[in-house]
Formats: sequence, C-alpha cells, structure tokens
Amino acid sequence: MVVFGLLAIVLLGAIGATVLLANDYRNLNRLLARFGYDPVAVTPQTRALRPYEMKGNRVPRAKGLIPERLLTPVTPMQTRFVRTIRKAPEMLCEALRRSGFETAGWKAGLFDQQSWECQSYREFPDANDGTNPPSSAFLSIRGNAETRVSSFRIKLNIENTATQNRVTDAVIAAIEVFLDEVRWEEAPDIFTDIRALKEFDIIRFGNRIQLKKEFSETPRYNFIITPDRTRNRGSYLPDYFDRGRWLPLPDKL
Repeated sequence: MVVFGLLAIVLLGAIGATVLLANDYRNLNRLLARFGYDPVAVTPQTRALRPYEMKGNRVPRAKGLIPERLLTPVTPMQTRFVRTIRKAPEMLCEALRRSGFETAGWKAGLFDQQSWECQSYREFPDANDGTNPPSSAFLSIRGNAETRVSSFRIKLNIENTATQNRVTDAVIAAIEVFLDEVRWEEAPDIFTDIRALKEFDIIRFGNRIQLKKEFSETPRYNFIITPDRTRNRGSYLPDYFDRGRWLPLPDKL
C-alpha cells in the first residue's frame, strides 16, 4: 500500500507540475499572484537559425518552354477509314444473279466448311470462235464466316478479242451491282481502266482494289477487292498512338 501511495503522489505531482508550468508558467504565476507573491519572470530563449530556415528573397521558379503541340502535323487521308462489306452475302449473290451471273447461292466451301463462297461462270460465245473456247468471266465471292464477305473476284478470259467489249461490259455491270449493294461510292476511274484492260492497284478505305494480268498467251485478267494487308495490324488507328511520330521534348523544361 505504501508503494502504491508513493506512485499516486508522484503521478499527481507530475500532472500538477505540467499544468502549472505549461504556457510559460502562466498557471503558476496566477497561483502566485493570488497569494501575493511575485510572478516568475520568463526570458524567451533565442537560438541561431539553421541554414534551411534562413529567410530572404526566393529564387524564381524555372520556366520551361513547352511546344504548342507534341505531334507532327498529319494530313488526313481517306485510308484512315476502313470500309467493310456489311451486306448480307446471300442478298449480294442474288443481286449479281439478276445482273447476269448465275450462282448456286451462298454456300459453305467444298474443301473448307469454315469458309463460304458464291461462284458463277459465264461464257460469251461468238460465231467466229470456231474450235477455240469462247471468252468467259468467272466470278467468286468468298467469306470467312456465314455472314461476312472477305473478298470479291472476277477473272476475265479474253479468248476472242471480238468479244472483249461484251466481257468488260458484263464485268463492269457486276462491279456496279457490288458497289451499289455494299453502299460504296462509284468508281468511274477504274471502270475506264477495266474497259481498256489497263492494270491498276489502288487502296481505298482500307481495301485493296486491283486489276492484274496473268502471264499467259491468252489475255487473262483478275479484278480483286480484298482488305489491304500491306499495313501492319491495327495501323489504321490515329497517328497520335504512334510514339515514333511524337516530337522530342526539349532537354531543359
């Protein structure tokens, strides 16, 4: 009990001393003044300021020169937009059938059930063909799914130059039907080249359109529309995703 009593006295004394000596002896001076004693004089201690506490004129904050733009100027191009063939394939085949290319409809491929196709073969006979085969055109539409077209192709076989115009006119009519069905713009420039059997290879809206001549004695040409595979996958995203086209930042900001 004596020990606990001493601990209680020490604890109460510490608390009382803290209360009396707090705020520069303010409570102690009040107590002394109440009993008629002089207050305890307190002289504030002064110390030298540390280097980081020195006050003075601040150094102005450094200013950086930031360019107005961080990208090189890019001229918009039509090929930034990719046009896909969204027309229902069976309706496209039916429209081509009405234009003169008979087809068996949109069906799964014979050798690959994962691919779908629609094909047509059309001849252009002439009285002067003799024993030679007549000029012809082979149309093929392919897709990598039942509801998606991935390529459009027409092969022109000019066996008799006398029927060349008939072949090219029929091919152009089929291409016009295709462009109208998929809601693409007309292309009179390629029609002129097809009529003249002039080769071309152009890229529009992410698709490659070309007319190529085969290496053979008989004039044979392939008109093909396929997605443009000359660019890397995903390269149709805006150029601001390409870090290689960013302007370098200045060394000092």
